[in-house]
Amino acid sequence: MSIFLPLYLRITKRRFNKIFQPLTPTKKPSHVISLPRTTKHFLQILPFLTGLRKSGSILVLVPKTLENIYRFIKSNVFETLFYEEPPHLFSKEYKSLKDKLGKRHFHCLIELNIPPNLSLPYLISADKRICFYGNNHFPYYNILIKNTIRPLIELLRVEEENPQHLFSFPPSGLKKVSKRIDRQQPLLFINRKNDIQWNGTKIVVGLDIPPSDAETYQMLYLADAYYGEHDAFYEFAKIFNKRIIE
Repeated sequence: MSIFLPLYLRITKRRFNKIFQPLTPTKKPSHVISLPRTTKHFLQILPFLTGLRKSGSILVLVPKTLENIYRFIKSNVFETLFYEEPPHLFSKEYKSLKDKLGKRHFHCLIELNIPPNLSLPYLISADKRICFYGNNHFPYYNILIKNTIRPLIELLRVEEENPQHLFSFPPSGLKKVSKRIDRQQPLLFINRKNDIQWNGTKIVVGLDIPPSDAETYQMLYLADAYYGEHDAFYEFAKIFNKRIIE
């Protein structure tokens, strides 16, 4: 990040001091969503994104940290722009995304990271710019929501939906993963240090498969039940209605 960025942000923020226009219905609004950098939070907001895409188009900014899970999202669901480092003003990532976006204008920019990237309002031309509440986020963002995504869901009148159908697991990949399992039904996916009694096959994260392996999600997709931490794997298990063992 440039050492001049904080100064530049302060002296140029007047450009965002425009009279706020209330949210008004449009036939097909266009949204830009800056996805959370953690897989757990990405999976938690997927029901919101699934419902939002019914109301208009969605372009998502996807950080590299989501690559293991995002590879299983169908390519035709969202318009997608990937980045490796947060796109701050004057950075290589910022310039690359700016070239790809050109002069496009959007109805709404939604930043789902905490703290928000204050460079995004410079990158994305949008009338409504939304982020989580915090000091010094206004006027870069002109709609600030508190604590959870629930106020945003209510503001945009989104009906959340189960995002199962957004995913695609190629049969060849599932077959490859299945061969690694000496499988006897039912299959329990364990994501915790302490063990548990189970009448069937157990797959243990960190022992039978690395937690950072993309195939781990395919393994969980094939599982019948989940036992473990309330992390990204837990959120994934809930999406696919796995039996949760507490």
